[in-house]
Amino acid sequence: MNNILHKRNIITAAIIVVVLFVSVSLSIYRFLNMDFKIYDNDIRMIVSKQKNEIEKGTYNKGSYPYIVFGLDGRVLYNGGAFEYKVGELLNTQEMLQTDKSFSVNNKHEIKESFVLEQHGNVNGFVVFLIPEKDILMESNSDRVINVFFPMIFGIFISVSIVVVRTLYFSRRILTPLKEISGSTKGIIAGNYDLEVIRTYEKQIGENEVGDLTYSFELMRDELKAKQIREEVLKKSQQELISCISHDLKTPISTIKAYSEGLRDGIARTPKAQEDYVNIIIGKTDLLIDMINELLEYSNAELNQLDINMKEVYFYEYFIPIMKELEVYVKQKNIDFSYEVNTRDMLVYIDKRRITEVLYNLVENSIKYMKEGRGSIVIEAEGQSGKVLIKVKDNGIGISPDDIPYVFDKFYRAEKSRSSSIPGSGLGLSICKYIIEEHGGEIYCKSRHNKGCEFGFTLK
Repeated sequence: MNNILHKRNIITAAIIVVVLFVSVSLSIYRFLNMDFKIYDNDIRMIVSKQKNEIEKGTYNKGSYPYIVFGLDGRVLYNGGAFEYKVGELLNTQEMLQTDKSFSVNNKHEIKESFVLEQHGNVNGFVVFLIPEKDILMESNSDRVINVFFPMIFGIFISVSIVVVRTLYFSRRILTPLKEISGSTKGIIAGNYDLEVIRTYEKQIGENEVGDLTYSFELMRDELKAKQIREEVLKKSQQELISCISHDLKTPISTIKAYSEGLRDGIARTPKAQEDYVNIIIGKTDLLIDMINELLEYSNAELNQLDINMKEVYFYEYFIPIMKELEVYVKQKNIDFSYEVNTRDMLVYIDKRRITEVLYNLVENSIKYMKEGRGSIVIEAEGQSGKVLIKVKDNGIGISPDDIPYVFDKFYRAEKSRSSSIPGSGLGLSICKYIIEEHGGEIYCKSRHNKGCEFGFTLK
């Protein structure tokens, strides 16, 4: 970077030297050519109005004397410019040129000739006599300004370059480096919120320091994101330990109690022993399910949940799963039905993971079913190039206060976390992760004691 800055300083100095050399050279040139003071464009400007009137055939006296003659040299009008009478012939070439004799006899006057045109055709000439004082510099101060203006302007440009370069250096190099230094000290102290100027987002463009600040900000953002992830992971671990100790305590205690009952001979009849064994097996299965949920959630947290999507026809996937769920739900003495209100289409999904979502939602409905005859209905409908799948039940529902949190990990609407409703509180969180990984959305609608509706979309 030092080499680059050194090169740029050399380039800046070279530009200043060139500007000063050119401006001084131009001033010297003007000084050496001060006698050349006639400006042809200025002459044409001051007589343009008169010339236009003459071309129209109007010969007014005007500001300056002039003579008009035709192509054949015959004088058409003489306003006192020369000693020729109207109608007299003159030497056209001699009149149009400024020879030595004219310069001697008219030292303080300038002869300027113009072609006269009418309807695009040349029909004559007009020659003006204009005093030098009207078109020359009028004072010595004007002459000095005219001569030294390039030098003054060059000095101004050079000073401007130095000022701009200094401001540029301060804004683009010193300020970002100071901010990087401050942010570095903050990072060492554990503060990742001290932002450095993001050069690419400002009006100023890119440079090497801009690359440095941009890279530094990417590093700071990544460190901050890692810090946040570590804090979230630490909190999740604490929650996990708390939930495991709470949720596993009851089934383990039950298994221990019934195992001791078998050991101590409390269950004396074969029927009682079978009941004890079935309870132990049931609680063991519950523990396995909870551990599997925790493993799934851990993989989701680490973005390692295996999801392999491919295109499948919706009917080909959906109908068999519905029939499978129908058998499963009816075994639990709960009514089950499904409706398909969409045309068959290709969907991009991981069939195993979407099946897991459907089972999780159905299991959730079963857990929170009311006393009496329960009912679960699954509907599929088309929605703007997507498929919306709804799982509805007539269970105890969810209060409005709990709905925003149902997809949070370890959350269960039943605040007491009673063992009467098994589970780790991770099922819906895993469902949300799977659906979002599919590019879809998942929602919950419910009213307390009025049933519940979960829905999600598939592309």
